[in-house]
Amino acid sequence: MDLKQKTFSELLRVTALECGDSPAINCRGAEVTYAQLKNAADRCALKLIASGFQKGDKAVLWGFNGIEWMVSFFGIVQAGGVAALMNYGLKAPDVAALSKMVDASWGFIGGNTISITDQNLAVKALTDGGVPVGHVFPAAAFASPDVFAPLSTEELAVVEARAAEVDPKDTQVIIYTTGTTSLPKAVQQSSFSILSNAEGSLMVLGKDVGKKLCLALPTFHSYGLMVSFTYMLTGAEIFLSPLLKPDTLLQIIYENKITDMCSVGAIYGMLTTMPEFEEKLSGQLGLCIVGGGFTTPVEMMRFESLLGGGKLLCGYGQTECSPVITVEAYDDPLEKRAVSVGRSLPNHEVRIWNEGTGFAEQGEVGEIVVKGPSLMNGYYGLPEDQQPIDRDGWLHTGDLGRFEPDGMLRFAGRIKDIIIRSGENISPVEIEQALLEQPEIAAAKVMGAAHPIWGESVEACIVLRAPIDEDVLRDRLKQKLASFKIPSHFFIYDTFPLNENGKLNQRALHTDMITRLYEVNLTEAVNIGLQILDLKLKNRSYTIVPACSMIEQLADQLGFNEEDEGRIRLSVEEMLTDRINNAFEENGTIRLEVLLMPDWLRLRFTDTGRKYSLEDEEGSLSAKIILANVDSYSTGEGEKGETQYCLDYQYSEEFNVKDYLMSYREIR
Repeated sequence: MDLKQKTFSELLRVTALECGDSPAINCRGAEVTYAQLKNAADRCALKLIASGFQKGDKAVLWGFNGIEWMVSFFGIVQAGGVAALMNYGLKAPDVAALSKMVDASWGFIGGNTISITDQNLAVKALTDGGVPVGHVFPAAAFASPDVFAPLSTEELAVVEARAAEVDPKDTQVIIYTTGTTSLPKAVQQSSFSILSNAEGSLMVLGKDVGKKLCLALPTFHSYGLMVSFTYMLTGAEIFLSPLLKPDTLLQIIYENKITDMCSVGAIYGMLTTMPEFEEKLSGQLGLCIVGGGFTTPVEMMRFESLLGGGKLLCGYGQTECSPVITVEAYDDPLEKRAVSVGRSLPNHEVRIWNEGTGFAEQGEVGEIVVKGPSLMNGYYGLPEDQQPIDRDGWLHTGDLGRFEPDGMLRFAGRIKDIIIRSGENISPVEIEQALLEQPEIAAAKVMGAAHPIWGESVEACIVLRAPIDEDVLRDRLKQKLASFKIPSHFFIYDTFPLNENGKLNQRALHTDMITRLYEVNLTEAVNIGLQILDLKLKNRSYTIVPACSMIEQLADQLGFNEEDEGRIRLSVEEMLTDRINNAFEENGTIRLEVLLMPDWLRLRFTDTGRKYSLEDEEGSLSAKIILANVDSYSTGEGEKGETQYCLDYQYSEEFNVKDYLMSYREIR
């Protein structure tokens, strides 16, 4: 039987027979063999079946990496169920919503960011999501020493009978997309799709796979789960850490003489900053698998030089493809591995697609599409028109790429990340690469922001390793990029926000960038006068009272005290009275604008009447009252030559107009 035709249960049974006494999982110094892992999973499955668990039932698995997580996973699938893998860092309302999304009716709670402080709150999160309280189990109960003994013959027959009901193509895993750029979707995977992916990966890695792996990825993540199975196929020992801290990982790798590691570029980058990295790990790590690539080719090359003989292999994938689509080979030269994401997985077909013209020629940029046994069973609960697999069986990734002549795939960004500025399509990746070529820049992310004139503006978020003048940076970029691709602003960060997978949390970064951009635009607008009100008042006395009341209420919101509010109202009333009585024809219009300036409130009046200076109106009582109640007064000229009169009022020392506007935005 082909490997991909086996279920998870069959894989564990065969591996336990062939490698029963070999260590399988190691976490926090505790170790279980493959035989013990199977025995514990059997007991977990038996407990579920005895509790009324039915084939196809969905069970939330919510916890840190650990032995109990692995036992619970195999227990769920051996009982014929579907394991809904929950991010251990989620908040309770999110867990409830995602549980409800997939109609989960069972739950396993390990250590997670909620249960470690409040187990009852963690249980409530599942029950709020529709899981009966009697169907919630502590995952730790299935990893205690007394569960590692084998079942009796009769008990084992019950578990094996249920496991035999499962077809390899049945959905047995639900993994949520990360949700960093959009709402999570529930991806349905089978043992067929995941094991096909593991088999294809092993065909590429082959003899270069070691016997000990440090898995520095969450097992709830599609990549972490698939790599676990890849190494289980060889009978290797997998070392897990509940939290992915660089100092902890370094000690695990060093003390256990681990040769292989799988993580994301950010974790590898943080490892190199550890003072003992070269002393302890140089020459020990031989194979480092990277999910998502490095921020720059230079960073990847630097890390590999520190490995002292080890190699970094990058890949590209999506949860919807269980997840690997392309992977690099150990023999590929570094200069290729540093800029590509490898070749298509064996038994899978990867093409470049352009809407309207069809499949692209080699070298052309288009959408990456993939077909093969690793494709998911679809998004749970979504209609056909929201599924990314077309009628011909191609998964449309939403990512852009192109193939090199040697078959290596070059990643070119996401379709929805394309910035459209004044009708021009701009790839953020191109700008990011230009930024990362600057020695002062350690990391860069380019995103679009809504713009009233251009449609979108180009904005850059950067992490610096050394100071750089913004004008100098712009001049350098102009040598590489067209003028319309130069970012409007550069927002500097100490570090970028990461999610629990160690990947860039693009949603959080974009939200923060938009907030910073709003503040920058707000500062620029306030410096020249931010107009918040523009009224046109008829030349009638009845317009004075509502206009004055509105201005008085606004003054109160802007922090003016009662005395100041009174003098503002009085001066506005007198200004309107004076203009209505003396300044222009019977049916004219007065325009009243309210502008927020950095240090004062400006009320600007415009009309078509005779221009005059309040200082020259010796006989006007209104003029005297106005001058006595304003902090400053000036006249000017409008766009069409009309006269403008500006009455200015100083804010109190405690009031900051930019802080006020920012707080109002947060409330909204």
